[in-house]
Amino acid sequence: MKSYEGLPQPYQVFQRNRPNSGQIYFKCKEPLRVSLLKGSEVVVPWKKTSTGLSNIPVGGPYTLLVDVGDGFAEEIPGLMIGDLWVLAGQSNMDGCGKLMNLEPPSQQVHCFYYTEKWGIAKDPICRLLDSIDPVHWPADVQDIQAARAYDYKFREIGASLGVRFGKEIVKATGVPIGLIVCSHGGTSIEQWDPSLKKEGGRSLYGSMLRRVRACGGRVAGVLWYQGESNAVPATAGTYKAKMRAFIETVRQDFGAPSLPFLQVQISRFFGGLEFFTPDTWNLIQQVQLELAQEMKNVGIVSAIDSTLDDIIHIDTESLKRVGTRLAELALAMVYGKKTPRNGLMPATVEVDPKDRRVVRIVFKNVRGKLMPPKGVLGLYVENSTGERIAILDARAEDQRVTLVLEKAVDRGAKLWYGRGFNPRTNLRDAQFAAPVFGPVVLD
Repeated sequence: MKSYEGLPQPYQVFQRNRPNSGQIYFKCKEPLRVSLLKGSEVVVPWKKTSTGLSNIPVGGPYTLLVDVGDGFAEEIPGLMIGDLWVLAGQSNMDGCGKLMNLEPPSQQVHCFYYTEKWGIAKDPICRLLDSIDPVHWPADVQDIQAARAYDYKFREIGASLGVRFGKEIVKATGVPIGLIVCSHGGTSIEQWDPSLKKEGGRSLYGSMLRRVRACGGRVAGVLWYQGESNAVPATAGTYKAKMRAFIETVRQDFGAPSLPFLQVQISRFFGGLEFFTPDTWNLIQQVQLELAQEMKNVGIVSAIDSTLDDIIHIDTESLKRVGTRLAELALAMVYGKKTPRNGLMPATVEVDPKDRRVVRIVFKNVRGKLMPPKGVLGLYVENSTGERIAILDARAEDQRVTLVLEKAVDRGAKLWYGRGFNPRTNLRDAQFAAPVFGPVVLD
């Protein structure tokens, strides 16, 4: 009803403003008589307000009753007080896993879809053609309504990491989760340029900012999976500076200087697209690791142990695993879990001064211990001349990997883990795969 514009949407999740409570806000032209229920329990008795209800306990679902006169009340069901997380980046954040063996939905995990409507989060959560923002429409689409209908009828992919992420947070904390979908496949960091926000829905950043503000303007954090489109010679070298500026601007525009920003390090690539190179692919992976090492509340999880559904998109089961890893970081960074606040990453690399055939890599943020104890794969060493040096033995013990090489390394030799597009890797701890890194210059 037009006279009741400004009320919440069914299934909307509101960002809590204190650990145990939040506000169900709305903005109506004149005061309305409302009440709030949780099941049959009255949480807020009938009262008049035009701005919302405060001090509502975290949880739900709540039903807002709106007095429409003549003894009738309109119901707005499914409202939750919890945490909002932005899902942004490119196609692996959209979710391109096959629509089989999907993560089951949860009544405690909702999604703000591109339709501008809230609902229970269910894959596929990202349908670009549903957006009201033209930036998400293919340039060659003549009939957007027909394209949307075709997408709903014939879509075969769309499994994502979001539902599993939300469910893991709920399971550990009881805090409901709202996912704000903002990703767009095939996009570069240049297309996410914050300076384009003045273009509103004709820019990716402008669309994201508008959608966050439509959900109240405050969020618990950002999940980011992007970088593949920048793994080319023309842009890989500037990716770090642009990503740093992007994160800083997001935090400024969201009003949260230390907003958690959790990245997925790009995974693997089977080849077939000639504009990528192995060196630029690895450069993006190294930059993502460095941002997590250098910036406060910037996290990273590795996806290098993922399996793919095509040459570049990780599959449904891998997306679930990555969603669990992101949730593990969020639980430590936001929800107080007493575990490392970041993903597994290298801390120091040293050459044995008495025997330069021995190299030791110490890792930090290890959950449990490193494994496998023997036969660690994925490490690559070459001398300063570019000569590859064979690795005779690679063992993991607690927080350290020890390499025994065929010959001594000279000063200026280089070490990689996961070099190339599609490396054989197996180093991990109890929950995380080791990230791709390198080159590390050996002294």
